[in-house]
Amino acid sequence: MPALASDIIRATRRARIVTREDAAIRARFPAARDQAASPEPGFFENAADAASVLAIKAQLTGSFVRRFGVIAGGLVWIDPASGIPNFTLTDSELGVAAPVLLTRWRIDLNAEQTEFEVIG
Repeated sequence: MPALASDIIRATRRARIVTREDAAIRARFPAARDQAASPEPGFFENAADAASVLAIKAQLTGSFVRRFGVIAGGLVWIDPASGIPNFTLTDSELGVAAPVLLTRWRIDLNAEQTEFEVIG
């Protein structure tokens, strides 16, 4: 029988549970997470790291975010080791001038262009 993540963490070190719940979000999206009250699992070295991730998630889910597809002329190489890429997207036609997070990127070597999917 495979071990569950909770079994592994319990067996290897002391655990601390950090939670965050927003009643307004729960009221706005009652069917989110299939109405499950159980927390999403995450493993962090300390409570401060967990709290910072929860704060980022709260910013993303605490308001409506839009998703955009962006095509950049040329090849844009991203080094994931340098951190989470974020940009400022400015498009007067779409009415957006805001910071966005990169969720997906694809480099097309034949067309010499880079496609981004961003949310913000």
